Amino acid sequence: MIVGCAGAGKTTLLKRLLGCSEEEINEVKSTEGLEVHEEIFEICDETRSLKARKSQENFETVNTTNVGTKTLTFFDFGGQCAYYACHQIYLTRRAFYVVVMDASKRLDQKVDKKVCDQDGSVFSGWTYGDYFVFWIKSIHTYCGSDNQKDTKPVVLIVATHWEEGIRQFMDEKELIESLRHQFPEISYLPQYITDENVYCADFTLPLHDLEMCFFNIASNKRWSENIPKEWSFFGLEINQKKHSKRILEISKITTKVHVPEITTKKHDGSDGAEKGTGDMLRYYHDAGKALYFNDNGLEEEVIIDVQWFIDAFKHIITDKIHFKGIPVTQRDWDEYYETGNLRDRLLIEIWKHKDDELFKRLKKEDEDYNIKDGSYKKDKRYLQCHKMSIIYSMQRLGLLAVGSESHYVPCMNRKEIEKELLDIIKKSESKSSVLVYQFEFLPFFLFYRLVVACMQEDGWNVLQNHGTSCLYKNAALFLCKETNFLLSVTEESIQLQVFCLMPECDLEKAKTCKIQERIEDLLNNLAGTFHRKVQYVRGFRCRIDKEKMIAFDIKGHFLPEKNYIPKEDCKMVCPLHTISDQHVIDTAEFTRYWKLQREIIP
Repeated sequence: MIVGCAGAGKTTLLKRLLGCSEEEINEVKSTEGLEVHEEIFEICDETRSLKARKSQENFETVNTTNVGTKTLTFFDFGGQCAYYACHQIYLTRRAFYVVVMDASKRLDQKVDKKVCDQDGSVFSGWTYGDYFVFWIKSIHTYCGSDNQKDTKPVVLIVATHWEEGIRQFMDEKELIESLRHQFPEISYLPQYITDENVYCADFTLPLHDLEMCFFNIASNKRWSENIPKEWSFFGLEINQKKHSKRILEISKITTKVHVPEITTKKHDGSDGAEKGTGDMLRYYHDAGKALYFNDNGLEEEVIIDVQWFIDAFKHIITDKIHFKGIPVTQRDWDEYYETGNLRDRLLIEIWKHKDDELFKRLKKEDEDYNIKDGSYKKDKRYLQCHKMSIIYSMQRLGLLAVGSESHYVPCMNRKEIEKELLDIIKKSESKSSVLVYQFEFLPFFLFYRLVVACMQEDGWNVLQNHGTSCLYKNAALFLCKETNFLLSVTEESIQLQVFCLMPECDLEKAKTCKIQERIEDLLNNLAGTFHRKVQYVRGFRCRIDKEKMIAFDIKGHFLPEKNYIPKEDCKMVCPLHTISDQHVIDTAEFTRYWKLQREIIP
């Protein structure tokens, strides 16, 4: 997996390893979304080297794999911020990671907003150091462990543009020290930066040492894995069918997995996929070769062309750098780029545009190629005929929320919450204190997935203001019967507040606790989808303002629930500010609305 900030030289690095010409390298453009380069290297044990297996002209794999041949596949991740939402699909323990950084940039230097298309997003103002920390944290969260005895992910850090006169570091030692200083003093993350796993790439010189490094990593026995022999045949079936089928019905899988167990039951009581088949599909899902969800409405099929699925999402989050020629109104585009509200007619036109491009390519390859009735539904290679399967799979991953006339794509929302709305909440006489869920590292897209999950809850509706949905880049407002609640996100926390806008509305603890319990159920479910369960600590902001409002920055003011000792009079000196800025906390504000592990001690 090659990851890093946009413009760091990820694709250029890969092309140089493949031995591409300078002319090909000079034509490199920024990667859109994610590019999967399957089996582009053969691991040659005899020569202890990597052999490029690709066509020099079109950068495609030469499919001549023999039985027993060991190959290496590279996943090249686009660095633009909007594409980060789909990274969750591929970050896995069954891979090693190449974190590419640009040594010609200072770590404290802000990234050009045009490079990552981050202007107005939650990544606005980030430095190159911030992006480096983000990727190390992401890898550790998705694949790592806090237990030093556990096997940690293999991470190789490559500093590009290491040429004399260009790089910002005197030598490799200064680079390593600078990278380590990006992390907090007490952290597991510096373990990923060692003298052995940092490589400085001078593109004016051959990359033999880096190639050897890749060979040594790929040859490690840690990647060996025993699977039932039938499963390997399904891998071949995927390769044979994915370019014509894209999505395969479970009942039509040719590979048969025989197990003695009774077949599982689907939600409607009918027979589902055999247990052995389900295990096989989950294995290929975890390995990034397929997408399979054993959920209502999705358990009857498996997406076998994941690159095609990623491209489908890539097309609808296309940033302005790559957007061209979609014939819809500018108003639809402006609304989408500002709020993440994707009109269904715009989605249809985007995918139709891509299907038209595929039709032209197929027509060029086969002059007799034709589609009866002018409908792409006759050919299963196109996007439009799989529309519902695609969007519901995206919803399952939290990439979007499906609607009838429009869909919500959280990662595209750059809208700030209106001051008018905040003022209305401030003036509300019936609102709870703010409950805070503090994370050591919060994968930002966990918040997006939480919002999408809330939008699917029965009886929960997105609050409307002047006819527009109250969904923002870092906040979302919902209506549950006559009770409203606000979710917000900061760099390290998700916050919850319940309030009533109706006059003389009584905010009962039973109502706030019910919302709290469901939010925590959703959070725990989403946090458990990572290899290393994302941990959070529940607590409060120690200083409660008169308005008792959501605080978009709580650094230095987070009070974990377990760290305060309630007294009978419900008053205590803040344990975070016992000397400077000393203040008193009314702990009754914490227990009046929320279900906590311990209540006030009488």
